[in-house]
Amino acid sequence: MDYSQLPNRVIICIDMKAFFASVSCVIRGLNPLKVKLAVVGDTKRPGSVVLAATPLLKKEGIKTGSRLFDIPKRKDVYVVNPSMKRYIKASNYISSLVLQYVAPEDFHAYSIDELFIDVTASLHLFAKTPEELAHRIRDEIYQKTRLTATAGIGPNLLLAKISLDHEAKNSSSGVAYWRYEDIPIKLWSIHPLKNFWGISSATEKRLHRLGITTIKELALSSKEMLKKEFGVMGEELHQHANGIDFSRISDVYVPSSRSFGKSQILFQDYTSRKEVELLLLELLDDVCFRLRMHQVVAQTVHLSIGYSKQKGGFSKQKKMMRASNLTQDIFPYCLTILHTFDSGMPIRSIGISLSKTSIQREEQMSLFEDSDQRERAYALSKTVDDIRLRYGKNSILRASSHLDHSTAHYRNGLIGGHKA
Repeated sequence: MDYSQLPNRVIICIDMKAFFASVSCVIRGLNPLKVKLAVVGDTKRPGSVVLAATPLLKKEGIKTGSRLFDIPKRKDVYVVNPSMKRYIKASNYISSLVLQYVAPEDFHAYSIDELFIDVTASLHLFAKTPEELAHRIRDEIYQKTRLTATAGIGPNLLLAKISLDHEAKNSSSGVAYWRYEDIPIKLWSIHPLKNFWGISSATEKRLHRLGITTIKELALSSKEMLKKEFGVMGEELHQHANGIDFSRISDVYVPSSRSFGKSQILFQDYTSRKEVELLLLELLDDVCFRLRMHQVVAQTVHLSIGYSKQKGGFSKQKKMMRASNLTQDIFPYCLTILHTFDSGMPIRSIGISLSKTSIQREEQMSLFEDSDQRERAYALSKTVDDIRLRYGKNSILRASSHLDHSTAHYRNGLIGGHKA
């Protein structure tokens, strides 16, 4: 592989160590590296999921995905609810610190606690080497937030991310730099295959069936064979195994069509389909609200149902007669999908997604419907939207949302699915 012909930029991937848990510690005046603290979805529910844990608590086996009842009940262990507003505020502040070192077009927020920057053009302004700049950024973040960051550096986005995950996070310095010449030693030593970025357990099994068990074997395998098995993704797997990534932060991706959706894992099993219909209606209200805020309409509705007693469920979609962002237009299609494919088993998760979106324009009048009534429906939706924007989502709810099995009031108090 002639790496001299490939992009050789200076990309830094920065990750905040145990971000949620660390922010929760700092809020309470605690040192994230010296205390045992877990952030759980709801401290009042024994089965609540652990969202984050400090390094010391992770050493005791408590990690993301553990349950509240797994956490030792001791005085030296803190268990707290999430504070999503504070997490978002901290994330935005860290982003503002990092943006001092690059132009906005060379900055990409990968998640709330991880980001990429391309410092190829600005490195000389702040440091002599990429490692020096990474340490400088880490130091500034710590001095101003008391949060610890780790940084992976590479000639492209892929190697920066992998150097972060496989070396920087486990290094005492918190910084790792992987170059193209490190690929045979460092990249190809990642094992098993599913530990490599972008390879799932299912993909690993398919690769095993092809006789590929290591990253090196993947890198040296036939590109044509991989394309035959995986399609376009096969070529991408081959490139990534060789440390190749042509993507650029400054290349803005504009999707041809956006989708809007919302899902919910329920607190209990729902057997009554009338109660499930109410939950679907409430979710759809939220999604349609977002459509109207973006001034778009959607033509395809996608409904997902997950059962609790047995693994499975269904995920089906249906194209509507016309694009809309009104709940009254879309809800009948949701009911049709539900009653067509539902097996009647207890339901534990639901999700609605609206796709095939387009800019909302004037509608063509129909001889088969009351145009005045439709205008009133749009006017009513706008009024409700305005009230919610001004006074909050709980300021105006359907009467049915005050029933015991409703979840709208509780969900409206959440940010990102967690307590604000």
